[in-house]
Amino acid sequence: MRIQTVVPVTGLVVALVGPLTTPSGAQESAAAQHVAHLTTSFPGAPENRGLIVTASEEANAAMMHANFAGGDPANLEAMKTHAGHVLRVLDPSYGTGPGLGFGLKPAAEAIIAHIELAMSAQGTSPSVRALGPDLIAAARGVIARCDRIIALGERLYVAGSAAEAAPLLAEMRTLALALDTGEGDDLAAGQGGMTHVEAQAYEILSGEGLLRVLH
Repeated sequence: MRIQTVVPVTGLVVALVGPLTTPSGAQESAAAQHVAHLTTSFPGAPENRGLIVTASEEANAAMMHANFAGGDPANLEAMKTHAGHVLRVLDPSYGTGPGLGFGLKPAAEAIIAHIELAMSAQGTSPSVRALGPDLIAAARGVIARCDRIIALGERLYVAGSAAEAAPLLAEMRTLALALDTGEGDDLAAGQGGMTHVEAQAYEILSGEGLLRVLH
């Protein structure tokens, strides 16, 4: 199986939309709109779901296919096939295959973009300003881990034997799990995973007086 790298198509990272209107007719603030892109609905995401749910689903798919890749440790082609699926879930420019087609790395990048916009918007709340930096740090940890997995996958693709590929795959599987769990709780050191991203988002929702629900 050949992993074909193509030039990625520039996606919609920052949604430029007009003011949202609540059922009462009042317009939501710009900060509230960007928080909603993270937690509730993002134009361009599958089924217009929020960026965090989209990223979490892609992280789960990456973990699943990393485990599939280790299912037959003597089968080099199977390792390469499923490792290619992992890369495609992280970054859709890597050919075709499973996943939502949005990509974990682009989703995490968009999460950072929109929380930064929410933090800098006029009239943003204290909870967004206080909790936003940790959310950003956790998302950056996810992106860094995506890059490490991609580098391993590209090395695995050119491996000449299952024995050569096995240690690369073992590290990929460990890092794929850490896309969700992180590698510790020091967010500033890049240890955060999607679990930490979600936790910060829940705290922001609580601070805004909203239901702690991501969808």
